[in-house]
Amino acid sequence: MGALLPAGYMTATVEFGAEARAALIPRAKATGNDPNDRALRAKLLAEPVGDFERLFTTWDRWGWRRVTVYGDLRERVAALADAPGRQVAEEA
Repeated sequence: MGALLPAGYMTATVEFGAEARAALIPRAKATGNDPNDRALRAKLLAEPVGDFERLFTTWDRWGWRRVTVYGDLRERVAALADAPGRQVAEEA
């Protein structure tokens, strides 16, 4: 197995959409690691904050290349997105 990601922490996943001129920032609480060796080696298991059904049904509109960071950085990323005039889209 690759890197083990710590559980019990709030995370934020960030995606900047060029066409949508928006930033997507869903949050989740890390719950563990997926031991499956397919695709990425380190796969974080997490419980989303917000509407899971909305997250599940809209995930593919934004693509799969996202960055997950530890910490609730929603406000900071929203400020970063606002600088060039991007909207913050709610996915969950």
